[in-house]
Amino acid sequence: MKELVIGIATPPGMTAANGYFSAASALGFDREEGLRFKIYYGEEPGATARALCGGACDIASLNTTVGLLGRQEGLPMKAVYGKARRTHRWFAVPPGSAIHSLADLKGKRIACDFSHLQPLAEAALAAEGVSAKDYAWVPWNGSGMQTGTMIEPLRRGEIDAVFLIDWNDGDFIAEGFPLRRLPSKVLDRIRLSSCLWVSESFLASEGRSIVGAGRALAKATIFGLEDAEKVVRLMWKQEPDTRPVPRNEERILFRDLAIMKARLESFRIGRDDPDTRWGAIDLAEIGKWQDFMLASGAVKAKCDPKDFCDLRFVDDFNRFDADRIRAAAHRMDIEETGTQLPKARKS
Repeated sequence: MKELVIGIATPPGMTAANGYFSAASALGFDREEGLRFKIYYGEEPGATARALCGGACDIASLNTTVGLLGRQEGLPMKAVYGKARRTHRWFAVPPGSAIHSLADLKGKRIACDFSHLQPLAEAALAAEGVSAKDYAWVPWNGSGMQTGTMIEPLRRGEIDAVFLIDWNDGDFIAEGFPLRRLPSKVLDRIRLSSCLWVSESFLASEGRSIVGAGRALAKATIFGLEDAEKVVRLMWKQEPDTRPVPRNEERILFRDLAIMKARLESFRIGRDDPDTRWGAIDLAEIGKWQDFMLASGAVKAKCDPKDFCDLRFVDDFNRFDADRIRAAAHRMDIEETGTQLPKARKS
């Protein structure tokens, strides 16, 4: 087995936000490809992109915009697998807020879970006439991986809105404080939100590993879309540190499941998607992201979208029996996941 190191842009420790990678290993999808997945925790997106190009990991799961910004910085990285099929970042406010549009954020205080992604938020605001001088960034309370310490500042009006990733939206739901999403003219029309990225040197020599990683991720995604709870439980089995102590089992299962469902939903292939292959990357979408970032000033120079990605592996990612994976998800008993907890309560 060849060890393949996957970089994720979070602090150390597996969570439901990326637990589908652990489930892929628990199900043996990596071993079917002659690989053994190992996770590298890059702390935050920019550092993870630099670690990828420095050889600390072989492949990294990163926002499309992180790759665009990385290329501008001179990082030799390319997208090889389109992961999130719709925007998985948005602005949100407490349900009773008087804010109903991005234009309403003028004069407001906004927090972002990962500060490296603020240029994306600024570009979305600029597209609707809200300039950087019209609002103030305030720190996210606590870790960007958690929302519990954000609830009271939002309730008290100390923070008016958040720019967050899908898993934190799921976490707010699990905390009993669901937020209301604000529409965005730009973010809501762009589909390709995150990709698997590799360095150009890895791309030149490790095509087989790239195909294996993408195919394993596609299988885990299909399995999870059929039964997200089993994916959570498989993560607990593969990564024992993620499994809750008995007194917290039901609460943590509810939380992890809300996060997992939020994540996997952004990976779902819609009926209106122009390319329904797993891992597909639409060059037009790369172009839209680039134009969006250029308009805001976050990106300074226009490049050919082909410079950002390599599409040669997409057909190979899809050379497997998807119906077999769906059937396996339905056939597997909860006990086979290595857990025997009560069924998750409904969200």
